[in-house]
Amino acid sequence: MTDELLLSVRDVTVGWGDVRLCAGITFDLHAGEYLSVVGPVGCGKSALIAAILGVEPVKAGEIRYEGTLTRADIGCMPQESDLRGAATVREIVLGGIVGHTRHIFVGREEKALAADAMERMGLTALAKRRFGDLSGGQRQKALLACALCGAKRLLLLDEPMKGLDARAKDEMYDEIARIRDEGRVAIVIVDRDAVDGTVLHLSDEMLFCGPVEEYVESVPGRLYFAGRTI
Repeated sequence: MTDELLLSVRDVTVGWGDVRLCAGITFDLHAGEYLSVVGPVGCGKSALIAAILGVEPVKAGEIRYEGTLTRADIGCMPQESDLRGAATVREIVLGGIVGHTRHIFVGREEKALAADAMERMGLTALAKRRFGDLSGGQRQKALLACALCGAKRLLLLDEPMKGLDARAKDEMYDEIARIRDEGRVAIVIVDRDAVDGTVLHLSDEMLFCGPVEEYVESVPGRLYFAGRTI
């Protein structure tokens, strides 16, 4: 049985404001699939994440949520620079729930969901700590816990390994793999060290979308990555 189609992207152009960064992006994303988005700085990787999330309109083309996928099924781990350090870990994680609702009231169910996400990421003891006082690995785990609160079927990760040492990266890779395998959650990840599954390469020179094995053969010398698969 084929995994359910969740997302359809057809001939999309992405950018910020009036600036167009990359055109002609086309791919499908199925449940449990791992999509690695790579390419040079400024090619539109983060803009594509924003477009999938619906916070930045596409300049051309169409992004469709397929089947029963809705915005409420999507969790997003933003880059750390997008958040203020004064918030506590608990507030950061709860933000992943509030962002999916039409109200700011947090009830028992929402608190339990946030508590479960913090426990899963080993952050329970740090719930009242200021985000800005955490180590780099702890901050990234807090952001992932926030994303987990909304990632029922699709998880968008924008450079989740940025600033982490080798040990912290391994822990993040393992947790992302568990998320994908346990819940058949589709993963879209912007990170050159996590290339695996289907690769989407964005650039002015070339667009590529296909298995990682074909990508390595197609672009020798263009991109260097750790090659760790999860």
